[in-house]
Amino acid sequence: MSHQFSSFSDQVVQASDLLAHENKNRLFIDVRLGDAPLELESYLDCHIFGAVHAQIRDVFAAPPTADSGSLPLPAIEDLQRTLDAWGVDSETEVIVYGPSPALAARGWYVLKWAGLQKVRILDGGLKAWINNGGPVARGDAPARLASSGAKTGTKLSLSPGNMPSISVSEVENLGHDALLIDARDEGSYLAGCIPRAVNIPAAELWTPGSTLRTTREMTTLFTEAGVSPEREVVVYCGGGVLSALTLLTLSAVGVTPRLFVGSWSEWNKCPVRMARSASERSAE
Repeated sequence: MSHQFSSFSDQVVQASDLLAHENKNRLFIDVRLGDAPLELESYLDCHIFGAVHAQIRDVFAAPPTADSGSLPLPAIEDLQRTLDAWGVDSETEVIVYGPSPALAARGWYVLKWAGLQKVRILDGGLKAWINNGGPVARGDAPARLASSGAKTGTKLSLSPGNMPSISVSEVENLGHDALLIDARDEGSYLAGCIPRAVNIPAAELWTPGSTLRTTREMTTLFTEAGVSPEREVVVYCGGGVLSALTLLTLSAVGVTPRLFVGSWSEWNKCPVRMARSASERSAE
């Protein structure tokens, strides 16, 4: 299956560019993952004007099962209903942002996986928007369906599987030449990881101001870890959030990795897999 992103620069947008080019059929999605009531309160206190609130567990993930990771991909029909309610059509320009680039990247990945073409991450998020003079609001977002002239495309029709992914059984059988990247922080990685994984914390991919690192900085980071366009690359984290950003940024160096959505939270549910992880750790 062909995947719907070709370069890093096509997936990230600057606040200044959005403000310079108005689009009535544009939707901002404010992506959150923490304590739901607190995150909603934070959104209601200040968000980009017109942005809708998306708790990852409700919009960009399905409820976990006994065997899945903590944030499995959502049912496509549930995502379809949500986007329809938000007034998204085939031509809507969707801009995702959140308290961190990784949260935005999870929304980006799921929307691209579902077949949306026009999805980008706002570099720097809400802070960058405000710093560039972008309008903000408090309270709930107004309904886009009531906005005359906002919809310009045809009805949305989603389908799953439009982004590179990998199952846990495939991860178990990866060839020795494949590079498996653990995007969690170093402490989590050292506490337990998938065998042969190397640690590239996703938090190193953005600055203290929540803007993404330069392409040169990313290239240095990934190259030192053994990334190359000729090598198969798989990324994972705890539940498929941090690793979504790693997947996006790897396109800056010409690599299209596969995302193990279940990540460590799925891997560690099987005693046999955990025994493999423990055996490797003890052999180091």
